[in-house]
Order: sequence, then C-alpha cells, then structure tokens
Amino acid sequence: MPRKPATVIVVGGGIVGTAVAHTLQGPCQVILVDDGEFPGLAETRTALGVIRAVYGREPLDTYARATWEFALAQHENPRSPLRLRLAALDGRTARAAFLDHLLLLDAFLLLARRAGCQLRVGWQVTGLLLAGGRVRGVRAAPAGDGGTGEVIPADAVILAPGPRPDTLALEGLPPGFVRRFQRVQDIIIPFRLPAPSDGEPARAEAAVITARSLIWTFITGLEPRTLHAVARLAGDWMPPSFEQSVAMVEDLYHRFQLPGEAELDRIRTCIDLAGPGGAPFAGPVAPLGGAEGLFVAAGLGLEGLSLCKGVAGVVAREVLAYLQ
Repeated sequence: MPRKPATVIVVGGGIVGTAVAHTLQGPCQVILVDDGEFPGLAETRTALGVIRAVYGREPLDTYARATWEFALAQHENPRSPLRLRLAALDGRTARAAFLDHLLLLDAFLLLARRAGCQLRVGWQVTGLLLAGGRVRGVRAAPAGDGGTGEVIPADAVILAPGPRPDTLALEGLPPGFVRRFQRVQDIIIPFRLPAPSDGEPARAEAAVITARSLIWTFITGLEPRTLHAVARLAGDWMPPSFEQSVAMVEDLYHRFQLPGEAELDRIRTCIDLAGPGGAPFAGPVAPLGGAEGLFVAAGLGLEGLSLCKGVAGVVAREVLAYLQ
C-alpha cells in the first residue's frame, strides 16, 4: 500500500504561512491554522503591495527570485486574477512590481486547497505537543474560547507568526529564541506630484535617482502622480504622532527637494519582526536547542511579499529532509 503522507501543521495564515502550505501540500498533508476569520486578515492586509526582483545580497536575492517567478507565472496565467504593474524603486525600473498582495496570498491558498490542504480558521494554537524531545502536534482552541481545545497530531510543525512574538514563546523553542528578532516598522508617506504640464515629475524622478539613504526608500508607479516615501525604522512599533509625521515630511522636503504635497491623512504604518542580521530565520530550531520537528519561518522584516516563496522553499526542503 502507498505510504500515507506525513501530516504537517503550519501555524499562521499570512503570506509566509500560505506560501509554506502551498509548497509542502502534496508531499505532505498540510493543516493550515490561523486565528483570524480568514488567512491574510492580519498584517498581510496592511502590506504596501510591492515585491522586489533583486536586493543585491544573498540569500535575499535567491528568495526574491523564487517569489518573483511565481508572481510572474500567475500574472501570465489568463485564469489567474493576479496582475503585476512594474514600479520604479529608488528610480530604477524593472526592480520591483506592484500587485494586490491579497491576490498573491489567495493564489497560494487556492493552489494549496486544490491539492488537499486543510484550513482551520478561527483557531489559536495554545501549545505544542512534545514527546521525547520531538513535536507530535499542537494544542489548539477556538480563538477567544479560553478552553482546553483539542490536540491536533502532526509529524512536524512550522511556525509562521509574522509580527507575533508571543507565538515564538511556545514550549519547544530554544530559551530566548524570540530575542533573536527585533521589531521593525515602515512609515509610508504618499506625496501627490504636480500635473505633468508643470514639468515637476521629471524633477521628482531626478530627486529619487540621487536619493541614497539608509532609512528612506522611494517608490513610484503604485498610483498615478504619486511618490511613496518609505521610512524603515527599527526598535519599536509605536506609530509616529502627528507632530512627528510633520517633522518627517519637512525633513524629506529639505533633504531631497521633493516636489508635490505630502498627504498626511494617508500615512500608513506596517509592522513586522526582522530576523538575525536582517535575514529571515527559515529552518529547524533543533540545532539551537529546540525540539526536533519544529520549524520557524519568521523575521522577513516587512519583506514578506518579496521573500515568501523563497523562504517557503527553504523550510519545505528542511521539513522533507527531517521526515525522511
């Protein structure tokens, strides 16, 4: 008789968790658990919607290429609703694309469900089931229920928490593991550019091309006549006050001579966890002193859209090697 596929539980239905579920479903029987009403309704919902084709450093380039190729294949598939729109990143074209990020998540989820992935929404994992230093499943209960819930057996468990450090404090993880990650946030300020007849957009592009900052990234192409200035900050998740937002806008005007008008009422803040050395943590935790059969895909640091498929591939290979 054919061998029954191993059962793998993926905890977290954001863009990373759904990418992992899509990649593993088939070789394994995947159960995707998310405490929301539907996957993607947490931090993925607030993402800017930009994927990068290249970063200029490994392993991020490898991760980004896998995601870019998947998104491009969906874009070229007439049956897929996902469509890319090229965007300029820091004045360089064809380095990024804008997409509906929830459609990217839906593509992963749809393909995983078609292959047999089981979906448990509105359930929260409250603990890991351990035996002999190995993961044997999870304890889960309806979100907000407060009861003991039930045990879901599994041969391996993958945590894809997004910006949820509490998920990385479960039993079975190495002591202090959560301290390997730091909080980061993107503050996104849209600038409405003057009409083309004013001749100002060309100056805006010139400002973007010459702008080189460790904090600011400039994106054009998301919306007509709009430039998005994105500040990446580390250390906390406290959104800026109105006074701080005004000070940031004034600094942008002064440093980069940006034309147009900042739309303060449209400022957004996205949050996540950044991994050790600014790279995602993707793989088993056993080498660090954690339980066998427990894997983590976290710390993408607000680049989840760009890196999700590549990170999922790394985790899937590690899981399959463990199961074999």
